[in-house]
Amino acid sequence: MKLFSRFSILFGMTLAFALGIAVGHFDFSQDRQEQLGTGSTDDGRLERLAGQAQATYVCPMHAEIVSHEQGSCPICGMDLVPVKAATHRHADTDEDSVVSIAPEVINNLGVRTAPVERTTVIRRIEAPGFVQQIRKADTTRYTAPVDGTVEALLFDTQAWLESDAPLFEFRSPTILAAQRKHLALLSAGAETATQETPEADQHDTDTGGPQPEPTLTLDESRHYLGRLGMSKEAIEILEENGQAGDSITFHSRHPGRVMELQVKQGAQVKAGDRLFELQGLVRASVLANAFQRDAAWIHTGQPVEVRMPHASGVVWPGVVNQGSVSINPNTQNIGVRLSFTAPVDKVKSAMYVVATIFGEVKKNVLAVPPEAVMRGQAQDTVILALGDGRFKPVEVRTGIETDTEVEILEGLEAGDEVVVSAQFLIDSESSLQAGLRRLHRD
Repeated sequence: MKLFSRFSILFGMTLAFALGIAVGHFDFSQDRQEQLGTGSTDDGRLERLAGQAQATYVCPMHAEIVSHEQGSCPICGMDLVPVKAATHRHADTDEDSVVSIAPEVINNLGVRTAPVERTTVIRRIEAPGFVQQIRKADTTRYTAPVDGTVEALLFDTQAWLESDAPLFEFRSPTILAAQRKHLALLSAGAETATQETPEADQHDTDTGGPQPEPTLTLDESRHYLGRLGMSKEAIEILEENGQAGDSITFHSRHPGRVMELQVKQGAQVKAGDRLFELQGLVRASVLANAFQRDAAWIHTGQPVEVRMPHASGVVWPGVVNQGSVSINPNTQNIGVRLSFTAPVDKVKSAMYVVATIFGEVKKNVLAVPPEAVMRGQAQDTVILALGDGRFKPVEVRTGIETDTEVEILEGLEAGDEVVVSAQFLIDSESSLQAGLRRLHRD
C-alpha cells in the first residue's frame, strides 16, 4: 500500500511539472507574439511585414524587433537605433551574410579593428646569399707634413669615423711662417712673391705633402697651405680674420677606422714620418637567392640593405647589380648578384649575409594590416565592421604585400574599418547565419 502511495505521489509531481512547462511555453509564445506584433494568421504576418517596412527604429541585435518610436529591445534590452544608422554602403549586397554580435560578446572575443588607410607600400624581398668577391678598401696613409708635434689625437681607435671627422692636431713653426706670408701676399695684393720652404718638405704621395715652391702667387700660396694640411674652409677663415697660427687640425678624407697607429700624443715627428692608416669601406660582391615569384620585382639599380649575422643590428647599404643571373634546379630559386660596402674587418670571403631588396614602390594606395586578410583558394576576404555590432565578410583583391601592410585593389574604400582579430569566428558565424536564413526562406 505504501509503494502504491509513493508511486501515485511521484506520478502526480511529474504530471504537474509537464503541465507547468506546457503552460509556460504557451504563455511565452503568446507574450513573444505580442512583443513582436505577430498573429496566428497570414493577415497578421502581412501586417507585421508592412510595419517593418515603415519602421524607423530597429534593434541592432534582433532585426525582427522594429518600432516607430525610440525604446529598448524586449529581448536583449539594447536601445533601438535608427534604421538609417544601421545601414552601410556595403549593405546593398547579400544582407544574409551580415552578422550582429552583442557588445559583451565582442569584448569577450577580443575583436579588434583597424582603418583602411592610404599609404606608401614598398615590396621588400629577403634574399640570403654568400660573399663571392671583395674589392680593396679605400685606405689613406697619414704622415707628418713637416717637422712638428702631434699635439692631440682626436679619435678612438675602435670607433668608426665618418668623412671629415677630426683626426689629430699638428703644430709646427713652418705652418705659422706659411700663414704669415700668405696674409702678407693677401694684404699686398701681389701677384707673385718669393717664399722659403723647409728643406724636408717631401711627403708621402698618399696625403699629398708639400713640395718646395720658391716662387708663389696668391693661388699657389693657397695651394701650399692646403698641402700643409689646411682645408679650404680653414684657408677662407684665415683670410677673413687675418690671424696666423702654428697649428692645423687634420680631418678624415673618407669614412674608415684608424689602423696601425705609430705615434703617441705629444710626440715630436719629422717630415714624412708615418702616423697611422685610415682604412675605409670595402665593396663586397654577393650572389643571393630569391624565390621565382619575386623575379619580376627585381631590377638592376634597386637599393639593398645587407645584414651580417656576426654584426647584429648593423645594416650596410648596397645595390642590385644584376637580377635573375641563374636558377637552382633543386630549389628552383633564382640567383641575384648584388654588392654592398662595409668595413674591411667586417667582411670575409664566403661569408653568409642576408639582403633586403627594396622592389616596387607604390604611393597613395589603400592598405590594411596583413592579419585582416583571410586567404582562400579562389578569393581573399576581410571582415568589414559596419558599426553597431554588425559585421560583414567582403571579398577583396590584393596587390603588393609587406610584413606590415597589404595593398587593397578592390573591395574596400578609405575610412572603412576591418577586423584584425577573431575574424575567423565572425566569418564562421556569418556563413552559418546566412545558410540558416536561406534555408528558412526555402
